[in-house]
Amino acid sequence: MEDVPLRFEGRPARLRAEGPPGRAVLFAHPFPLEGSCWEEMLRGCAALGWRAAAVDAPGFGGTPPLGRPCTMDDLARLLAAALDALGARSAALVGCSMGGYAMMAFRRLFPDRMERAGLICTQAGADTPEATQRREQQAKAALEKGPEAVTGPLAERALAPGSPHVARVRELARGATAQGVAEALRGMALRPDSSPDLPRWRVKTVVVAGEQDQIIPAAATDALARGIPGSRHTVVPGAGHLAFIDKPAQVMAVLRWLLS
Repeated sequence: MEDVPLRFEGRPARLRAEGPPGRAVLFAHPFPLEGSCWEEMLRGCAALGWRAAAVDAPGFGGTPPLGRPCTMDDLARLLAAALDALGARSAALVGCSMGGYAMMAFRRLFPDRMERAGLICTQAGADTPEATQRREQQAKAALEKGPEAVTGPLAERALAPGSPHVARVRELARGATAQGVAEALRGMALRPDSSPDLPRWRVKTVVVAGEQDQIIPAAATDALARGIPGSRHTVVPGAGHLAFIDKPAQVMAVLRWLLS
């Protein structure tokens, strides 16, 4: 694994890559983790001959916060900057949850730069008023009490009940800053409904759902898959919201299909 120099809005951002030069696959991480959560997937994609990379969102891991709400358009521009740093005109994109929201913004802003799409445990719809209010409460809690006030309770809920990976998820969330958590929450609350955009997707796409996802309802992933012409919909048995952590081998098998 190597660090690739990257700057975003005049400041350094962390981008890690593995694999030979050439075809690129770029991963966008879920809230509140960082790019290193994808290491197993990066190794698997690199073994397939792809240049596999993951970037840290502002306020997480090695990327400093923005100092304002981090919108999904911001994350899309960060992904585009990461492709530039990799020397890739276009790439396959894979995102989980917040990373999936970023991919939908990327598709709107840079439609010609997305070759293939892997959408894991995410949804196209905007937040309900209740969800927006809940995110604001969480943002204030992170700023007042520290990021663990938000990331701690989320660790168990983001996995399948009884998952053995809770400690790992908590460790992956330790790179989240209070400001980064608040900015991401407020940015997610601002995202538009991407459902009207889905019929215009014309790339090979897979939608992955966790059978025991406690955060994104099955109806939302069903609607996402139905909205994208020709997409493949895969439900991973025994997996929660972080399906690629609960069941990495099964998710990697889906990515092999996507990248074949």
